[in-house]
Amino acid sequence: MSRFVMVSFLFMGWSFYELSGGRDFVPPIKPDPIAVAKIEPAAKPQVTAASLVTTPVRRPVLQTRTNREARALPDRPVADPNLRSEIALAQIAAVGDAFKIELGTNGLQPTSPGLQLASLDGGLMPLASDEVEPTAFIPLEPPAETTEDLRIVTATRVNMRDGPGTVYPVVTQLNRNASVAVIDDNGTGWLKLRVVDSEQVGWIAASLISK
Repeated sequence: MSRFVMVSFLFMGWSFYELSGGRDFVPPIKPDPIAVAKIEPAAKPQVTAASLVTTPVRRPVLQTRTNREARALPDRPVADPNLRSEIALAQIAAVGDAFKIELGTNGLQPTSPGLQLASLDGGLMPLASDEVEPTAFIPLEPPAETTEDLRIVTATRVNMRDGPGTVYPVVTQLNRNASVAVIDDNGTGWLKLRVVDSEQVGWIAASLISK
């Protein structure tokens, strides 16, 4: 058994020697190391006592609008009552002169201060003489009474529907001899009726109503 183990190891060693190249085996050349770029750390800022002191910010002084307007506007002169009176009198005199010149140009004489209303006498007299005649009272005629077309139900029990046809829903049911008033007859065999007792409005076939 030991011989078999020794032979096996010898065979495995010889096989490994042949597979690795035998006498022609050349060890691989180790490659040159690749140069790796080195990153230099950034310089740390130097903190001093002067850099920690905040510098005050100078802000421009804003002037209010009232102060600017007060500086821009000149001082107003004090009002003189006498000067105002003189200007008003001069304007009134100028208007009077213009009115006199206009009358002289048209050949008219200025009228007296009193107003003459003689020209209005002829126009006011017809107005005073006309008497207002009272309007005759016309009695209003009472409206003519409209006679309703009253009928009765001839069938034992009928359905009143919401429209002229059996496709419309039933709104109520009426028994024989129920009084109804005809509202409309559309000529299709259906009557639009109003129940006298309940004021219910609906449609019933004309064949179920008396004529």
